[in-house]
Amino acid sequence: MTAGNGRPPKNMEADHIWLYGIDCRCKVGVPAAERRRRQKILIDVGLEADVAAAARADDFRLAADYWAVERAVRAAVEAGERQLLETLAEEAAAAALRAAPMARAVSIVARKRPAVMPRTREVAVSIRRQRPY
Repeated sequence: MTAGNGRPPKNMEADHIWLYGIDCRCKVGVPAAERRRRQKILIDVGLEADVAAAARADDFRLAADYWAVERAVRAAVEAGERQLLETLAEEAAAAALRAAPMARAVSIVARKRPAVMPRTREVAVSIRRQRPY
């Protein structure tokens, strides 16, 4: 599959490793009452990294440490409190990049059930951050 110029489409240029549904308990929300209790937040983390060498060698030492990424993201977002889910997503992205030095970029989707919008199942913030090379 090409983008008409002989190159793969932009979304196909990188390998991706996804961790879906990292279950976190966080204090987040605009009203102070919403931040009194920890809420369930689900975080999806997508690492953009070349996985070919690890795959060829079948060697976990050449791959991203999924568990380290999961622990770093959970620790970052469960610490403290914030008003915006956007802030939580930024903190998760920074933590994932620190925990996975082989990743060129990270995508984060943070989801929660909105306490002040009972007819909305969930809200989500999706961001992509890359290393400043």
